[in-house]
Amino acid sequence: MLRLRLVLATFLVLACASCGEDSASTGPSPSGSPSTSAPTTPSSVPPELAGYSDVERAAYETAVVEYDAFIKRSDAFYAAGETTVEAKRFFQRYAVDWSIAWGNLAQVANNGITVGGTTRTVWTKPRSIKLGADLGDVIVVRRCLDESGRVIKQNGKTVDQPQFDEPHVYTIRLEKRPEEDRWRSGIAEQGQTC
Repeated sequence: MLRLRLVLATFLVLACASCGEDSASTGPSPSGSPSTSAPTTPSSVPPELAGYSDVERAAYETAVVEYDAFIKRSDAFYAAGETTVEAKRFFQRYAVDWSIAWGNLAQVANNGITVGGTTRTVWTKPRSIKLGADLGDVIVVRRCLDESGRVIKQNGKTVDQPQFDEPHVYTIRLEKRPEEDRWRSGIAEQGQTC
């Protein structure tokens, strides 16, 4: 049982490199010099994006859409509980650290585990948006996930997962490398309940 919890914890927290505070700015970019007033934000902009520029908001929205697609495809691999060439190629292309993502899937598959059911996003908010850095663009988001609909099975038998009872905040790192046209995804950490 302890090994199963370790494998599931590894699955739930897909580690990413350099996800600390120093890797991205921790708030909206300045909208002007200290002697000028900030421009008014259109009322259609959600409050959590109010201090970011149009370019930053557009990048954030694109990154979140691509992250949702990443999770949908990744979930399908975990539901199958198998390592395949297709899964390896997917993680190589779309994960921040593909070897960790691939290794997590391999651990789940090698232990006869499948991860099915549903996860509901309660909310998603930016923690930081940093565009144009030498190493590429980095967006860190916080997302509250309700995983009470998740079903974990080992060798066909459902395994109780009390950690799914309460929604938790996940900090997610999204990267767009200079030579690439896509966002890569990685979960940095699971945090407190939300």
